[in-house]
Amino acid sequence: MWVGCAREKSARSAEELLPEPAQGALVTAPLAGMAQDAAALLQRAGGLPGGEQLGEARRQVAAQLGFDPLSREGQLAAGLDPDRAAALVLLPGSGRPGWVAALPLTKPDLFAQTLDRLLRERAAFASRHDEARGKARVAVYSREGEPERVAFAVLRGYGVLARGPDPASDVAAAAERAPERSLAHDSRLAAARKQLGGQDLTIFAPAGSGLLRRLTSRPLPGDLAIGLTGTAGGLSSKLFFQAPPPEAQRIQAAVPGGAGGLARFLPQDAPLIARAGLQPAEVLREARRVPELDQLVAQIGEPVAQEIAASLLPGAVVSVGLSPHANLGTVVDFGFLDWRRRSPFETFQVVALAPVGDEKRLQRALTNVAATLPKLGAKATSVVSASVHADTLVAGWKVRYPAGPGPEFGIARLYGKTVVAYLIGGGIEIDDLKEDPPTVPALGQDAGAAVLLDLGKLAEKVRGLPETAYGSGPQAYVARSLVSQVVDPLAPLRFTATALPGAQGVSAQIDLAIAPGKP
Repeated sequence: MWVGCAREKSARSAEELLPEPAQGALVTAPLAGMAQDAAALLQRAGGLPGGEQLGEARRQVAAQLGFDPLSREGQLAAGLDPDRAAALVLLPGSGRPGWVAALPLTKPDLFAQTLDRLLRERAAFASRHDEARGKARVAVYSREGEPERVAFAVLRGYGVLARGPDPASDVAAAAERAPERSLAHDSRLAAARKQLGGQDLTIFAPAGSGLLRRLTSRPLPGDLAIGLTGTAGGLSSKLFFQAPPPEAQRIQAAVPGGAGGLARFLPQDAPLIARAGLQPAEVLREARRVPELDQLVAQIGEPVAQEIAASLLPGAVVSVGLSPHANLGTVVDFGFLDWRRRSPFETFQVVALAPVGDEKRLQRALTNVAATLPKLGAKATSVVSASVHADTLVAGWKVRYPAGPGPEFGIARLYGKTVVAYLIGGGIEIDDLKEDPPTVPALGQDAGAAVLLDLGKLAEKVRGLPETAYGSGPQAYVARSLVSQVVDPLAPLRFTATALPGAQGVSAQIDLAIAPGKP
């Protein structure tokens, strides 16, 4: 008999049955809402390249499970409760981590039958025995010759499922667990969920946890929470890094904000636009982590690089688009990113602007850079502006080197008032910059950082190129295939991301929007 005592009080939430998240936790929204959002996202993504496989994968999963987990009817058919949420906690241990989960049920016997069939027929846990563990009657499944087992019991209106070396004890612990010592009362998870707001799926990785080590490339000193919500419009993700006070203060000092007022001078039709409110010294420090940039800084001279950083105010903006004279044939050439062989400004149009703190100091430093370039095989020619809105150009140099045209860099007063350090190239001049408000509000604000990648704008730029842009021969064939099979089909995608440091850590939001209509 799987059903608990009729007088047994149902748990108020799945989290109430689970332990505190020492190694990580996942918490869902009510299952029906989460499934509806996921199904809508899969249907919309089905129109993208390779997306037809998503629909087929959903049908295959439903066939294997015997019910469709992404529909309310399917969940009911399996004995699940679509109107309540589920949760899972990773357990400590060496090797492969164990876990314990709580799933809301409407028909415990039906769900038990479904689970029994899936574990035996699909997961190859063919051996089963039942045992009494305290208040719980637990079914334990195992594979011959393997130490890992799966255990299941119905407790207080939920199906509690665990995997590990002794999952029956983990299930039994759920029956004895006091609510105040459960996941439901974990203050760190509560704080993270408050920061993230309502999400289809919340992933919580405490500091030092196994889950955090799997999610990040380098150790983080605090907790990380990730929220995911999908709809027919795309996928939205929120992140919150709960940093210890000293680390939060360090992050705020490194990212004080700035350059929001410069985003309006960037070409708003560029596929990629970004703003970062970083300290210039922090940018230099991070640049030195890249071997190619570290070598370039060393050739220019560390004192000169330090002078440039000290002359600038926090923050910078950059846009990247296609040059009006782009040769897409070079994009498929494996050497197109090697600036020593071919200038990237033949393909890409780049505009980078940063606010100036000490104009005279920066001019001296850039003059030294221009004087150093001949030693690197490049030539810097002084330029003069005749523009109406940049006619007070302080200093500027245009670079050329054996592989082709380089960037132009210098100092200008845009529209006669905003003093900026600039680096531009790829068929655009400082005189060409116009004022146009950014389409993403966060790009025009000083706080934190923001980025926009609009593949629709990229496709539009590509469609505007002349036929000669594809080159000739095999490169032209590959370039046309790349455009027709990748660039055009992905045109509906628009990616935005923002990050904002604060007294408690860093909050971020990442959105992948899928434009309506056929790609």
